[in-house]
Amino acid sequence: MKFMIAVDCEGVACVVGEPGGSLTRSLNMTFAREQATRETNAAICALFQSGATQVVVWDNHGEGANLLFDQLDSRCEIVLGTGFLRRFPRLDASYTGVVMIGYHAKAGTTDGVLAHTYCSAAYRCIRVNGAEVGEIALDGAVAGEFNVPVICVVSDQHGCDEALQHMPWLETVATKEGFGRHCAWSKHPSAVEREIEQAVEHAVATLTEKKPFRFDLPVTMELQFTSWSRCLKAMIRRSGWRLCQAKTLRKTLSTMLEWQC
Repeated sequence: MKFMIAVDCEGVACVVGEPGGSLTRSLNMTFAREQATRETNAAICALFQSGATQVVVWDNHGEGANLLFDQLDSRCEIVLGTGFLRRFPRLDASYTGVVMIGYHAKAGTTDGVLAHTYCSAAYRCIRVNGAEVGEIALDGAVAGEFNVPVICVVSDQHGCDEALQHMPWLETVATKEGFGRHCAWSKHPSAVEREIEQAVEHAVATLTEKKPFRFDLPVTMELQFTSWSRCLKAMIRRSGWRLCQAKTLRKTLSTMLEWQC
């Protein structure tokens, strides 16, 4: 059994960033890197204990170089950096499932801790077939193109609720409850790590209940930008995207593998 663990940083325990900038530029980032590494290790351990033969960790926060790589379980392989042509580099139908660690709620979520969709400076929201979606559904749909299910999501409570709306078969671990963009009531990091081990083990034990997630094809995507300048620059750079309303580009995709954030 092969698994990929997709790792973001905003959704891990005791991480809230600070007002006025991104998590990456906050004092909280040092701890976020450490905790994301620990939570990833908990998932790696549970996967191997459950019979995994290969576990690949994909660091997908920001520029993709956040985890403390030398402190990851030595049995895993690591995908890192930026510039890949699509989400989930080299994921294919040979994988058994995906685990998401440190994910967060979509842009505009009330009291969602550090809620955004891919880039808070760029996107006001992203819509698929008319409905606003976040990174959990978008990334899950890319995995679904290969018939690979997301089996467990670790996020704040709003992110977990969002995940279950799209994939009700999931195991989830809520790391914290948001009271605003930069404040939360968090579980202790060690308690979250134990919960992740239990949730991932249960997810593997119930693999037959897990389903690949897909959007109805073809997929009509709309990107609403935070400014006209970002919208116009994107229209120039991105092939086939057309202006459909104020600061919003639209394109119909035949497959989610065409999506590049």
